[in-house]
This record gives sequence, structure tokens and C-alpha cells, in this order.
Amino acid sequence: MRYLIFSFILFLGGCASVQMPGYISRADHPYQRKIYGSFDKIVSSLDFVLKKQGWAIINEVDPSIYERDDRYDNNGYQNLLIITDFRKHNRVLYSTSTHLNVFIHSMGNACDVEIRYEANTKLLKQFSSAKNDQLVQNILDAVQDEVNR
Repeated sequence: MRYLIFSFILFLGGCASVQMPGYISRADHPYQRKIYGSFDKIVSSLDFVLKKQGWAIINEVDPSIYERDDRYDNNGYQNLLIITDFRKHNRVLYSTSTHLNVFIHSMGNACDVEIRYEANTKLLKQFSSAKNDQLVQNILDAVQDEVNR
């Protein structure tokens, strides 16, 4: 019965886009850094740093599942998307949910690391933000330090 109601709503509404849980579409403000080291070392460093800073990883998948990019075309390089769980921050008058997507694209002896940040704040209306320079730069700095150890 639920599927029938859902189909009817889609029919009345026309085309609908379905948001994948936890995936942040191409952000207006992605943070990117080239980190020198092996793909495996960078991935393990990211896992360690994210968990140490309180982020729970809910999925590690091939990024081509979510989006199209020339870097994913059988070029012999490795790619990974790390999706974190939502962190909820409750305040007196509002609450904010934040999460991250971390894209890792290997390029031989280095990787491009891209972090997408999203925060949704519910007050009387829902507000969304894709920027948190300090948080993301701290993560990237900690990963860089961890890889260089």
C-alpha cells in the first residue's frame, strides 16, 4: 500500500530526484588537497583521523556509484568515497546535523583528497551550509601529519 501511495505522489509531482542517504552532491565549496603517499596509507590515515575526531564512518564505496567523473574511468588508479554518519548538535533554540563526504583519488605517489561538508540547521526554517573552513582544514592537516609519520 505504501508503494502505491508513493507512486501516486511521484505521478502527481512529475519527475522527482531521490537523494542518496549521506551523499553530498557536488558542493559549491569542496575542500581539496593533494597529499603525497600511497593510497592505502592515506585511506588508513583518514579512517584514523575521522574516528579520532568523533566521526563515525557508515560507508566506504566507489564514488562512481554516485557521480560521473573522468577520474573514475578504468585508468588504473584507485578511488574511494568515505561517507560519515550525521552528528547532531542540539542547542537551546535549534539543532544542527553535520556530515562529511571524503573523496580520495589516487594519482601514483599522491592522492587528491576532497572533503565535502554539509550542515543542516533547523530553526523555524531549515538552513543549509557547505562551509566549515576550520573543521575541514584541521582534518586535512591531521591526515597530512599522520601520513608523514
